[in-house]
Amino acid sequence: MKAILSNYLQYNLWANEKICKYLAGVDELDIASNQQNEFMTIKKIIMHIADAEQTWLARLDGKNVPHMHNLDISGSFAGICGLLRKNSEDLTEFISQKDDNFFLESTEYINLKGRKFSQNNAEIILHCMNHSTFHRGQVICMLRHVGYTDQSASDFIMFLREK
Repeated sequence: MKAILSNYLQYNLWANEKICKYLAGVDELDIASNQQNEFMTIKKIIMHIADAEQTWLARLDGKNVPHMHNLDISGSFAGICGLLRKNSEDLTEFISQKDDNFFLESTEYINLKGRKFSQNNAEIILHCMNHSTFHRGQVICMLRHVGYTDQSASDFIMFLREK
């Protein structure tokens, strides 16, 4: 199980890096001046991905936080992507140091509404990665809406082919 989940975490890091590299070539001023709502929403979603990965890592590490709330979208795509990269790298590194039993165990946490839950660690990791994938898809769709249509595929199978 560890090998599969580690591979999926590496895919997530690869896909986050890929979208961040793409965003580095996006003209933020063009999007901001012509499509203010799209610009702010793209930034919010990238921050949301970073925030969620950081939150789930903290929970898996035994820090019972409802949510990290690091949503500061005043920075550039580059700055926001720096946080996203760091959180993805930290999560990947954290999981690489765990033994097989960790993936069979559960983590207790408190959600945004203050409710206490206990969830299997492997399921938490899968949720976190699927969450990031879903939101990267939203960003790609929004970028296409404002004229950035040349993104390359970032599907899991593309990661495996490049590996």
